[in-house]
Amino acid sequence: MVYQQSREESAEILRCVLHLMSPHPAGYHPLSYTVWYEHAAQINPPLSQDLEKLLASCAPVSDADVRRLHALHIAARDVAMFEQAQRDLHELIGRTEQDTAEAEGTLGRFTETLAAAAQQLVQRDGDAVAEMIGRLLAQAEQVCSKLNALHAQLARQRAEVVGIIDRLERAHTEPQRDPLTQLANLNGLRRAIEGEDDPRGLMDVVLLAIDIDYFKRINDTHGHVVGDKVLVKVAGILRERLNGADLAARIGGDEFAVLLRGKSMAAAAALAETIRSAAQRMLIVHPDGAQFAGDVTLSIGAAAARAGDSLETLRHRADSALYDAKSAGRNRVAVAAEGEPQ
Repeated sequence: MVYQQSREESAEILRCVLHLMSPHPAGYHPLSYTVWYEHAAQINPPLSQDLEKLLASCAPVSDADVRRLHALHIAARDVAMFEQAQRDLHELIGRTEQDTAEAEGTLGRFTETLAAAAQQLVQRDGDAVAEMIGRLLAQAEQVCSKLNALHAQLARQRAEVVGIIDRLERAHTEPQRDPLTQLANLNGLRRAIEGEDDPRGLMDVVLLAIDIDYFKRINDTHGHVVGDKVLVKVAGILRERLNGADLAARIGGDEFAVLLRGKSMAAAAALAETIRSAAQRMLIVHPDGAQFAGDVTLSIGAAAARAGDSLETLRHRADSALYDAKSAGRNRVAVAAEGEPQ
């Protein structure tokens, strides 16, 4: 399997992995790291399900557990992927061989016709020769047509092979979930809009751009552990207030986005206000057990999709509204103007 996370994404996953591994006796070796990495990156759901059952039993994860999880969900998966790719490629090769055999059969019949014609020309009169030439030309056209069709088929099958390889890589190397908050990441948000899973695209969509105010100050004052708790808490607020058609994503350090379908701008703004209000009431627990509240506020920008929008142009307008909210004093919701240029 090829991992394609950026350096920044990998660093964040590494931080999460080390935190997850530290309470358990399993060694810090490649098998163990791979198991925890794929779990933290949310790119291997069967592995995560099995591992979470083990964690729920409060049993420490041993080296034997790691070897079992790796064999079942990583080594076996890679073998299964390879075998499926082999089957798909063998099927393509079989179709190619069949097409080639048909072309060869046509060419063989043409050759036989030529041989018969060569023998008959000596014995036939001029009219018979003309008829034979017509038959030869018709056979030649059939051969050319078949070979052209074969050439086109081979080109299509080559594209299919490339597509199979691409799908295998994309299915297992493009995580769509943020490991810390368990929300979708930017790739997951893009897939939800532009992927085959939802053909509606940006139809009837409102996008909320959400930013935690003064998040650097929270990290500097309370530490990164508390900063991570704030991110998880904000993610929880988003998750609790969305329905099945909506999608929340963490798209950057302290940046979130919410995709709302089938809501008017007024309804989207009202939802954004409930999210903002809930964040103000957030309680955060320090590692020493102390709590603090009221230090977390959100600035939110909302923009409705328009005809011809891409995710980038819609995000641009939502971000512009977010900047308006920040410029007006933060801790508020701003709505993009209808006539705002893309």
